[in-house]
This record gives sequence, C-alpha cells and structure tokens, in this order.
Amino acid sequence: MLGEVFNERAFLALEKGLGALALRHRVIADNIANANTPGFKKSEVSFARELARFLERAGRGSGPAPAFRPRVFTVTGTSQRLDGNNVDIEEEMAKLAENTLLYEATARQLSAHLVRLRLAVSEGRR
Repeated sequence: MLGEVFNERAFLALEKGLGALALRHRVIADNIANANTPGFKKSEVSFARELARFLERAGRGSGPAPAFRPRVFTVTGTSQRLDGNNVDIEEEMAKLAENTLLYEATARQLSAHLVRLRLAVSEGRR
C-alpha cells in the first residue's frame, strides 16, 4: 500500500507527461494559427520514448535527476497545397481534441496521486 502511495516514478511520469502535453498543445495551436501561412511547415512533439528513457534513468536513483526534454520537430515531407503549407486543419483539430483529453486524464491521475499522499500523511498524524 505505502509503495503505491509514495511511488515517485509514477509521480515523475505524471508530472513530466503534463508538461509534455502542455507543450504539444502549444505546438498544435501554433500549427492551427498558421494554417493559412504560405510555406509554413507544421511541427509535432515526440515525448513517449524520451519519457520512457527518463523514467528508466530516474529509477536507477544514482546521481542527479536526469533531464527530460520532449522533442519538437518540423514535418517537412508532406505538402498538400500549392503554397507549400502542410497543415491539415481537420487533422490538427482532431489532435488538439485528443491532446486535451490526455491532458485532463493525466491531470486527474496526478490529482488522485496527491490526494493519496495527503491522506497517508494526515492518517499518520492520528
């Protein structure tokens, strides 16, 4: 029970995941804002692999905490329009909706984790 409550690895995953999802939200919003800009190339955020590596290094517990940096990259291989812009507004809106759901779910999980910690601390005072 206490192992689940004080699971630092889960807390780190949720915390870093929230930050990466917030970054992804900003990148998608930027893509949408530039949907009509000639020559604009959309960007995407990659963080699942980076998060897994971060958690693996953090789980070892030796030395300082490793850095976690989601990777933002520009998608240059596709272009559906004559003006060189490769933003598909419908695709970006779907990504935005999906990202919003993921962010909300992750925030709920983090909140539940903090509630369990608070409960463990408050019950320990009795």
